[in-house]
Amino acid sequence: MSEFIRVESSLSVEQAVQKVQEASKANGFGVLNTLDLQKIMAGKGVNYVESATVVEICRPGDAKLFLDADPRVAPCLPCRIAVTSQGGKTFVHTVRPSAMMRMFQNAKLEAPAKAVDQIIEKIINEAR
Repeated sequence: MSEFIRVESSLSVEQAVQKVQEASKANGFGVLNTLDLQKIMAGKGVNYVESATVVEICRPGDAKLFLDADPRVAPCLPCRIAVTSQGGKTFVHTVRPSAMMRMFQNAKLEAPAKAVDQIIEKIINEAR
């Protein structure tokens, strides 16, 4: 299994971002922030020609469960789903939560991380 969830979308970056936001809410996640990295970089004088938007999502119950099991996971929260363009194509992707949790070598994190993997994968697939 790949450490990443990545799909090509037939939508524009803007449409895919909207679908990720809608699907996140429909699957019990709150949308905390949406970061347009291209715009942020441009504001700092850096020209990045492709689109890159990160949608930060969270389900507080899951976050608490992870933090209770191992507070070192805090830098891995919230979940982040990226929508990027590359050569005229749109991609929706993230690092699997279970892949990130493996680095903590804590068995208490395995099952909940795999459960979140499935929901995140569903959200990403809804943005195809």
